Amino acid sequence: MQFKIFIICLACGVLSGIVYDALYIIRRAACGAPKAKRTLKDKVVTAVCDVIYAAALSASFIFCSVFFSFPDVRLYMLASCLLGAALYIKSFHIMVAFLINKLYNRTTKVVKSFKSAQKPRRFGKSER
Repeated sequence: MQFKIFIICLACGVLSGIVYDALYIIRRAACGAPKAKRTLKDKVVTAVCDVIYAAALSASFIFCSVFFSFPDVRLYMLASCLLGAALYIKSFHIMVAFLINKLYNRTTKVVKSFKSAQKPRRFGKSER
């Protein structure tokens, strides 16, 4: 029974990684600046996303505890949830983050080229 609960909690942690990726996309869109140039708004968005992630992980653990009728909350259950989240973040999240960064960079490149195309161009010398 304990192994089954361990696997369920591990899966719960892995599923919370999907929430982490959704929040990562929001954070990346809102905080486009490099880490060295973060503003107060960027720090607030990051903190809010982290709080939402912690709440989602907690809610999913409580849901699994009630749904699967866990007898008691044990330390290994919490550890397996955190282990599942860490496994997701260290494996699949790396690929997702790479793809999101590529998409973000290409989107900003297209937007910049679109903005530069809209500027009026001067041909020849201007009359004075």
